[in-house]
Amino acid sequence: PGWNVTYRETQPGSVFRSYSIRFNQGNEWNFEGDRQNFSVGTNVNLTWRNFWTTSASFSRNFRVPSASLTRGGPLMGLAARWQTNMNVGNPSTAQTRLTAGMSFSGDELGAHSFNTNMSLTVRPGPRWQLSARPQYSSGADSQQYFSALGGGRPETFGSRYIFAYIDRTQYSMELRASFTLKPDVNLDIYAEPFAASGRYYDLGELTAPKSVDRITYGADAGTQVTFEPDGDRVVTYGASTFTLTNRDFNTTSFQSNVVLRWEWRPGSTIYLVWQQNRDETARIGTPVGPDDMFGSVSVPGSNIFLMKASFWLPVG
Repeated sequence: PGWNVTYRETQPGSVFRSYSIRFNQGNEWNFEGDRQNFSVGTNVNLTWRNFWTTSASFSRNFRVPSASLTRGGPLMGLAARWQTNMNVGNPSTAQTRLTAGMSFSGDELGAHSFNTNMSLTVRPGPRWQLSARPQYSSGADSQQYFSALGGGRPETFGSRYIFAYIDRTQYSMELRASFTLKPDVNLDIYAEPFAASGRYYDLGELTAPKSVDRITYGADAGTQVTFEPDGDRVVTYGASTFTLTNRDFNTTSFQSNVVLRWEWRPGSTIYLVWQQNRDETARIGTPVGPDDMFGSVSVPGSNIFLMKASFWLPVG
């Protein structure tokens, strides 16, 4: 349940063709009566006189107990957080279509993120359509689930629910091309180079149900962390010693499809497909860059060639 109030103006004026302003508030409870969401937000949408569009939003989520953070364990406090988004685009009827957006977010535990994306679609001729959608994101998440182990304290029902901060970076670019050679022959090309990295730090276990507090290994009294050569962590907490596997990652991948479609007779079509799947992962958390994304085209992978034919058989 919740509410929202929206004001719209659809009569063109000296600055805007139309605009709307919305305020909203959301609530959510589970069947046990635990509040799962408590949020407020606002959103503004503008259409300018030249048909360009602009939108902006802001939301604030207050701290609530989450039933999903521990993956089936006790409730855990979901940190209060905020997020803002901004988007701009030219007229949807333009021969060259351009949109761009960015967002910022953070929470009470020090998490922060920045995301930006752009979409460009060009029609250089009646037979061609080209599009590109680059995206970039970076930041640090504060409540990344890591694992659950036995031997925990009574407060967490004998289990250790381990969480971490994760410093992450991601680059990707979605590329598409479509060319009509003849009315019955089309060529479609799709490619997406991708690179992402993540480094886990400040690992620790939940102190008590519905709390956001954690016992941070290596920082809080009574805990000690030793790093193995492969990055694994050996944690000593009181009389217990256990190992946490290194989950840092640096991943690159390249996915592509080239499809030639020929309708050689009405209702009968032949498809020729060339597909590439390339990926490589290392257990390091070094931040990736654009060169890693474009370098994904040369990592090990597979090439798949397919042919599919469909036939129309007149019946009756």
